[in-house]
Amino acid sequence: MRGKKITSLLVLMIAVLCFSSDVQAAGTKSGMVNLGPQLTNVNVSTATFGTNSNGDPLMFSILQGLPARLIVTNMDTQELVDSQPLLGATTGWSIQQGETGIYYIGTTPNELLFKYEVNRKKLTKVGKATTKDSTVIWDMDYATNNKTLYGVSSYEAKVFKYVDGKGFYDYGTISKGKKDAKSVAYSPKNNSLFIGVGSPVELIAFDIKAKKSQSILPSHYRGEKEIQALNVVDNLLFVKLNPSGEILCFDVNTKRFLGGFAANSFGVSAKSPVENVIYYGFNQSIYSYNLQTKERIEVVKGKVPGTIVSFSFIKDKNNNYTLVGKLGSNERYFTYDLKSKQFKHDMMRLPPQPIELHHIGTDQAGNIYSSGFLNGSMGIYSPNTNQTERKGPTGQVEGMAYLNSKVYLGVYPEAKIIEYNSVNDSSQNIFSLKQYGQDRPTAVLHIPNTNKLYIGTAPRTGIRGGALAILDVNTKKTSVKNQFIPDQSIIALAYSSKQKKVYGGTSVFGKPNADPSKTNAKLFTVPAGQTNAKATVLNLPFKNIRFYSALAVAEDGTVWGLADEILFAYDPAKGLVYSKAIVNDVSGHTPNGSLLIGKDGSISGVVEGTMFKLNPKDKKLTYPRKEKNVKQLIQSPDRTLYFHDGVNLWKYSI
Repeated sequence: MRGKKITSLLVLMIAVLCFSSDVQAAGTKSGMVNLGPQLTNVNVSTATFGTNSNGDPLMFSILQGLPARLIVTNMDTQELVDSQPLLGATTGWSIQQGETGIYYIGTTPNELLFKYEVNRKKLTKVGKATTKDSTVIWDMDYATNNKTLYGVSSYEAKVFKYVDGKGFYDYGTISKGKKDAKSVAYSPKNNSLFIGVGSPVELIAFDIKAKKSQSILPSHYRGEKEIQALNVVDNLLFVKLNPSGEILCFDVNTKRFLGGFAANSFGVSAKSPVENVIYYGFNQSIYSYNLQTKERIEVVKGKVPGTIVSFSFIKDKNNNYTLVGKLGSNERYFTYDLKSKQFKHDMMRLPPQPIELHHIGTDQAGNIYSSGFLNGSMGIYSPNTNQTERKGPTGQVEGMAYLNSKVYLGVYPEAKIIEYNSVNDSSQNIFSLKQYGQDRPTAVLHIPNTNKLYIGTAPRTGIRGGALAILDVNTKKTSVKNQFIPDQSIIALAYSSKQKKVYGGTSVFGKPNADPSKTNAKLFTVPAGQTNAKATVLNLPFKNIRFYSALAVAEDGTVWGLADEILFAYDPAKGLVYSKAIVNDVSGHTPNGSLLIGKDGSISGVVEGTMFKLNPKDKKLTYPRKEKNVKQLIQSPDRTLYFHDGVNLWKYSI
């Protein structure tokens, strides 16, 4: 069992609204009611610019959604030229021009590569770039001299190439111990790649022919979180660091460090087609950088309303050139005419997309809170009015609990706890584990009859070990135990009122480059309310477990859990008393299980998209839903079940 472990913008907007209405009105199926999409948004994850064979200036935008969507718009008329769904993707972080009229799109969460032919308006799903465990293509660069696309991905810090008609080639993990390869640039001068990996960061020079790597980043820069962008222009390599915001310069051939300068754009432009300069952004201004003299000149002063995330050059029908760029994650872009020196910015009208739900939770009144993947907004569905109210940005919610008419949201990044008061519709950030290197509050648990929250976290990339934090929401005092379970993340928590204990489950992905075949996730317990208590690890006979992804405690004290694909029951007095595999295996680097005790005493849950229900008396196992795409299952105070399967929230009455 275990090897291991539209034709116009208006039409498109109407179509989205109709889709929402249709699913909202969907009927019941075995007590299941589709409540429809909870969140929509225009979130442009990346964009680039170009022309078609008619010379029309075009903006190519990748919109977050389920699925993600490629939107092509005419910059002169702002008319929609094309709209194509990126099936199997929720967003894309890189769009790169190849040969004339060809654009490549790198996506997540399935590490899929797409090819778009602008003159034919044809989109092709090329395929998955590397191995099954890699989830996202972060960056790409195209080598025109050998007609090869190069790319980098996570979670195995992979480097790959793609040649049209020949397919993919996987160069493997570029730096041992790293799992994120975030940026890449190709140098035709010496047929090499420069790759930014982390975190902490490392800059790799990779000889493609010899397949040899060399680390070239000066040591005092290696505390940075990531290399945000890489650009090779002539004999210079430009390296954009985050969070310091500095751009470093290197000689491409000698790899020698030449110095740096402050910037907040995502890298620099290509070489200007009319003079020997590149452009970059800093403090709402655009600067030119002379490639020979290294002189920097402010060419647009204080007019740029956002961070420049991409640059392109467009030639118009009169052979004049314009520098264009994408600003931030909304619809805004800019143009800078290289001849007239005129700067303008505008908003491109783009259609809102249904957003994939990342986490759902409830409050005492039975309202259901939905947080979107990447998107920072939140939806609150009221079962009394059958309506969803959309709230402003909170961040990506990873865990949630309610207490004293307030909801406490565990938010990524920086492992923040946000207190939301539904009475006066206010929120405040009350706590963060950023200083401890933590990023995702994946488990948030309220201990009944107390003001205490137990918070389990996963660390920031490159940091070893999660934390267990105990927060008093009244006094705001905290107790933080970093590396509570060494080198593992704490991803599940449950309370036993019978034993007055907290049970916890971990993930082996609490350190860089963890190998699931050589380690085992942990099930542990700790006395509730004792801030200095140490964990007691419970020995269960499971091997090479990636995640104890979900826990629930029955009234009789039996602890039910998910150890990867295995549903189990643990009796504190007898040990393991039941186990059964629900699916063949689990995948990925993040937990995908949920578990609860129903009002009838049944055990309901989800693992690897499969919803199941177990009668604990006769151990009869059933599968209430045929589709294997359920992300999370929760229970409101009146014991009504809710789940989500992408953009849609469902109500499940049994």
